[in-house]
Amino acid sequence: MLYELLSGEVDEWEIAPRFSELLANTGVEFLQDRVKLLHPFDHWGMNGHKQSSCGGTVLLESGLLIEYDWLVLALGAEAKLDVVPGALEFALPFSTLEDACRVDEKLKTLERTKFGKDSFIRVAVVGCGYSGVELAATISERLQDRGIVQAINVESTICPTAPTGNREAALKRVSDVEASGDATVIREGKDIAKQNSEKYVLELQPAEKGLESRNLEADLVLWTVGSKPLLPELEPCDKPHELPLNARGQAETDETLRVKGHPRIFALGDSASLRDSTGKLLPATAQVAFQQADFAGWNLWAAINHRPLLPFRFQNLGEMMTLGRNDAAISPSFVDGLTLEGPIGHAARKLAYLIRLPTEEHRFK
Repeated sequence: MLYELLSGEVDEWEIAPRFSELLANTGVEFLQDRVKLLHPFDHWGMNGHKQSSCGGTVLLESGLLIEYDWLVLALGAEAKLDVVPGALEFALPFSTLEDACRVDEKLKTLERTKFGKDSFIRVAVVGCGYSGVELAATISERLQDRGIVQAINVESTICPTAPTGNREAALKRVSDVEASGDATVIREGKDIAKQNSEKYVLELQPAEKGLESRNLEADLVLWTVGSKPLLPELEPCDKPHELPLNARGQAETDETLRVKGHPRIFALGDSASLRDSTGKLLPATAQVAFQQADFAGWNLWAAINHRPLLPFRFQNLGEMMTLGRNDAAISPSFVDGLTLEGPIGHAARKLAYLIRLPTEEHRFK
């Protein structure tokens, strides 16, 4: 619900409660730090025996070294900005609370400094998957006639993997999406005619052959294309990976979410690589991670108490997206072809997020 933070529908505490509050009156010790290095000791050797009875250690940036018996990897992912020159320096990602606050502050600055009929706020959103479309729709509604939002997409349509109903609802809402091609370079420019105000220039390479590349100017560039798991950063770069990682940098797990070869480590969400019964890799979505959390928690308890572990089975509940302050689209999986749109879809989406809030106390607030 980071989009609702930009539209002013929610406050920060509603979508990002503090761990210190959520874990109050529990036996959980909360440490706010960054993990620097992971060193597991529980690797199964060639003879099938563990090399050590100890789980391993986790080194934090503060210098604190934590020994663990059991470990759950749920590190998430970060935006992949290094695929296009200039993106790392000039584009803003949109995947964390910090990202959303940064974008909100930038929009507020532009709204204060740009006014008048000839002073449009130009926003470029790179990517037209769910995140890109939701972000473009939210900002377009916020700016109204004060701004122009353009989305850059290499595909022939927006949200290519979405259910038909969601994609059609998005197409009706987002009228200024351009399927124009890849952003190949993002550079900083100056608009001399407007008192040297900052501009960013995107060099666009057409998706279709034979067309010329063109430049697109923007006051703000938002990046929603690609992500990379954080797990590979926790292992020494000068040594072979101790955990079995796939090409994307996710830990390979068995069907119980236990990391292969490491009986004391579980992984979920962006940190886990797991295939379904057909051999297809499960998508790195919040819905998958949300369901995996229950299984990982149960299987951790079962492993500690020498009980049978449960195999994870993903249940596709459907997909939903916000398209504005009172507009959304939901395609539930249990009714084929049904899509809830507009205010009804908006209310249903809010209810779904209310149910997913972490504690009863948080829901009642």
